[in-house]
Amino acid sequence: MKYILMACILFNSLWFSVCFAKEASASPQSLDQMVAVVNDDLITRTELNRAIAAAKAQITQVSASTLPSDKTLEKQVLQQLINKKLQLQMASQAGIKVSNDELDNAIQKIAAQNNISTEELYGHIQQEGLTTASYRHEIRDQITLQRLQQHEIAGKVTITPEEVTAFMKSNSFRENGTNEYRLQDILIPTSDMPSPAEIAAARTRADSILQKLHNGANFTALAKTESRGDTALQGGDLGWRKLPEIPSAFSDQITDMKKHDLAGPIQTPNGFHILYLTDVRKLDDSNKTLADRKTVESMLLQQKFETAVQNWVSKLRSQAFIVASN
Repeated sequence: MKYILMACILFNSLWFSVCFAKEASASPQSLDQMVAVVNDDLITRTELNRAIAAAKAQITQVSASTLPSDKTLEKQVLQQLINKKLQLQMASQAGIKVSNDELDNAIQKIAAQNNISTEELYGHIQQEGLTTASYRHEIRDQITLQRLQQHEIAGKVTITPEEVTAFMKSNSFRENGTNEYRLQDILIPTSDMPSPAEIAAARTRADSILQKLHNGANFTALAKTESRGDTALQGGDLGWRKLPEIPSAFSDQITDMKKHDLAGPIQTPNGFHILYLTDVRKLDDSNKTLADRKTVESMLLQQKFETAVQNWVSKLRSQAFIVASN
């Protein structure tokens, strides 16, 4: 069965707010400053400054926690830009394009989700200092990345009936199938085919971070500075997840954890993870469709797809020529 990824990140109020980040100012000198080389492409200081401004807006939108230091923020955002650049390069090689009509339709959906007209959307963008052209360029990139991931990964990700049955018969699901878990994650990455020395070094670093946490260090702060996961700038917050949405490498441990427990380091194909269980809650009666087989199948497929994307991006990085300034 082929999984069709929903373009939810494009069509919700969060993305609407994120894209209203002001354009970062840049001096004439910074316009030409190179901060990274990614194969045959460059990432400039201006490009990085714009992404940092957007990241600050996103963090402010989703969390009241303190922003990481400028150095930490720049490092994390640069890594995200490198991942994006690698995928856009592959999309270009695959001939993936987004027409103006498709882009217009996507932006109309964003406006509709926010109960405003397209003209009002563009007006808000301009008031916040972001040009219409820059906004359209970013949305086009996001659609392109989604199509690339569908092209490269979705057709290879399947869930068999036997997998669904086994999961629904597991003790974890039967005892905890109506729970939702709020998780935070710190990822210490490894390359696609790590050497024993690389694995050992990553494990040592993860053990060191875990020891700091046991000694009272703040998980959110460490995630912002140490993690290389996609949610690092949000303190590693994975949000509320039902059991089938949690990676299988984590789910068995999660169901045995209590609120505020730590777990890890947990080794996966993309590195070592340290988890923090922020909270647990029961689903209300209106949400107990989780027992439905189709719902479980969809969630397992989503979880497997997300894991495949992470591993695929790690592989792209290991095969690329990357030189970064930090």
